[in-house]
Amino acid sequence: MRIVDHERLTSGFFRDVNSGTLFERFFQSFGVWGAMGLDVEADGGEIYKAWTKLVCDNRDEIEEALKQVNDLARDKAQFAVRYCASRCGIPDFKDLTLAKLAMMLFLDHRSAFKSTYAFHTIEKTENLHTLIGLRPVACDPSPEQVERFKAELIETLRGDDRRADGPRLLVEVAPRHEKKWMAAVPHQTYAKADHEFVDDDKIKSRDRRPVHEMVLIYYPDKGVLKVKAGRGRKKAEQVASCFATEILGQPASFFIACEFVNFAPLLEPFFSFAPEPEDRFLWVRPTQIQYRRKTHPDFSYTIHCTDRRPDAPSVLDQLEEDGLSLSEIEIDGLSLSFGFPGGTRDTRTVELTPSSSSLDETERDTHIEHALARWGFIDHAAKEYAARAVVAR
Repeated sequence: MRIVDHERLTSGFFRDVNSGTLFERFFQSFGVWGAMGLDVEADGGEIYKAWTKLVCDNRDEIEEALKQVNDLARDKAQFAVRYCASRCGIPDFKDLTLAKLAMMLFLDHRSAFKSTYAFHTIEKTENLHTLIGLRPVACDPSPEQVERFKAELIETLRGDDRRADGPRLLVEVAPRHEKKWMAAVPHQTYAKADHEFVDDDKIKSRDRRPVHEMVLIYYPDKGVLKVKAGRGRKKAEQVASCFATEILGQPASFFIACEFVNFAPLLEPFFSFAPEPEDRFLWVRPTQIQYRRKTHPDFSYTIHCTDRRPDAPSVLDQLEEDGLSLSEIEIDGLSLSFGFPGGTRDTRTVELTPSSSSLDETERDTHIEHALARWGFIDHAAKEYAARAVVAR
């Protein structure tokens, strides 16, 4: 699965791997270790400097491999990487840095590395549109169905593309997953200029494109489709209709956009954000709320907490100090900060509205989504929502 916009590759990655032996094996696999003038005692800083000065015919290939390892050496990928490491039987993997672990997977378990990387490039997509199917439907399309899906998608999007031949698309299906079917749909697009500081404090220009123009993630057991399509919900619904007809063999109106986030649990007398033993996070704290008073529904208010300490007052505490009860307001949005074992900076803030969330599909956010579902904030019960939506129509 292709990725266009990698994480920035810096000297910090080389220091986090912190192993001359691993880097010797890595660069030797490309036949360039001898040209770098290093030995296995070299530290990360020395290896990084040697890499920046390396001139060879296959540099682009080496850089792409380094960037893929670096992409998985990030907090967002930690659960996917550690899960992969556990499946591969890497001893003491919990004690290794993500960078070192990703490098070991690349060197010793290449197939598992590629599969994990392919999933991660799709799963890290945020702010997916969620659509609910009328019922759960199995998903195991043939290559011919995928091609028909692409052709129908091109025809559907022709109105958004003013060229006579319509958009040029690819449909890249991720390796099979036991719980979901995933695909990325990149297409021809224009580059956008971007600038960033490099290590020597000089500004470097580069072309940046979105990782994927479209992403589809479908849960057959729940009948839930998550789509990144850009240009608002209308385009997501168009993509969902094509997916329903060509991949699932269902009517074009099979998927319905509806409210799947519910803030009612906050009204329960003894509600608590306390994590359970199976949760990966340590604490949860509401950091922002958008609301309207039921007596004045035309006016919207926002409370935001800037104190990042987990034991600091939350926005719900601020509401209480202001003399407002949750029963007196309609919540339009809520941001929750989740704290993980990595320290005060190892947090993930999730934004919720009645019809959307900022969750991605990475392992970390999957654990958060399970907790939100357990508390009653998120409900992907397809049959219930579809029945309500059909009645509303």
